[in-house]
Amino acid sequence: MKKYQRLAEQIREQIASGVWQPGDRLPSLREQVASSGMSFMTVGHAYQLLESQGRIIARPQSGYYVAPHPVCRSVATAAHVIRDEAVDINTYIFEMLQASRDTSVVPFASAFPDPRLFPLPQLNRSLAQVSKTATAMSVIENLPPGNAELRYAIARRYAQQGITVSPDEIVITAGALEALNLSLQAVTAPGDWVVVENPCFYGALQALERLRLKALSIPTDVKEGIDLMALEQALQEYPVKACWLMTNSQNPLGFTLSAEKKARLVALLTHHNVTLIEDDVYSELYFGREKPLPAKAWDRDDTVLHCSSFSKCLVPGFRIGWVAGGSHARQIQRLQLMSTLSTSSPMQLALVDYLSTRRYDAHLRRLRRQL
Repeated sequence: MKKYQRLAEQIREQIASGVWQPGDRLPSLREQVASSGMSFMTVGHAYQLLESQGRIIARPQSGYYVAPHPVCRSVATAAHVIRDEAVDINTYIFEMLQASRDTSVVPFASAFPDPRLFPLPQLNRSLAQVSKTATAMSVIENLPPGNAELRYAIARRYAQQGITVSPDEIVITAGALEALNLSLQAVTAPGDWVVVENPCFYGALQALERLRLKALSIPTDVKEGIDLMALEQALQEYPVKACWLMTNSQNPLGFTLSAEKKARLVALLTHHNVTLIEDDVYSELYFGREKPLPAKAWDRDDTVLHCSSFSKCLVPGFRIGWVAGGSHARQIQRLQLMSTLSTSSPMQLALVDYLSTRRYDAHLRRLRRQL
């Protein structure tokens, strides 16, 4: 039995014997660390395990309390518990997304802006235009790593933020989720530990389940983001291979990590030789005066695989994303060839045509004002 399991069992016995009554506030994580002599990470895992079993409940900004009544164990909560087997969440997510097909249901499971805010008429014109001029060679020319003009356009957008990414490092994918999945597959093997936020985007848990990886969830605050102290202890205690995080407009909590915290995050992961898979799909949907930098901006050692797409800010139906893969770009291309072969050629060409009109930035400014 592991340390966090022993601590959880000890607290369960205390609850059963009446030491802690329903509604009682348990010692805080730091108080428990001080009294037990265990690490912050171990105590956090023990509390998460008890919460998943319905023994205790967490109250934001207040702490952990003994549950007044038995709490049903849901698949979504159970998936956040540290465990030694594969994550099991895909069936639950499938049922949720199937339910969202009902037009009377507002699909909170999928975080997209209202489609009416997107320039669909202009995009459809671009698609019609490239369809007239496409040739038999178009498919070949747009095989991985993807359309050269589109990759150059994306590289120029990185340059606008002071980030140097070669077009040769960019791989065009069928949406950001494929970019994230391929990136994770490129740097891990079945059975490896992967850090995720708690709570995190459900797609990360689906990817871990598919690749038979083990999730190591790190406490994440609605204002401050991921707990770097807990992350550092996790990296010291577990052989972590990768870290899947959202640093800007995190789903579901909505926070954006500060620049200082992003720099510390990259330095910490670089020190422990852990790859950061950065999910940055909401980077264009910011509310301040300046676009927040991704963690990739502090990457000097090929630590960060930066993934994004046009789905959340321009056109969901085209399913065009990318990854700035650095030295992993070739491996990601090979994995893509073995799975989806390539990204839709007409959609890539249509985006190139639309981006050439210089309407994209005007659309983004209008979209941010409307949001």
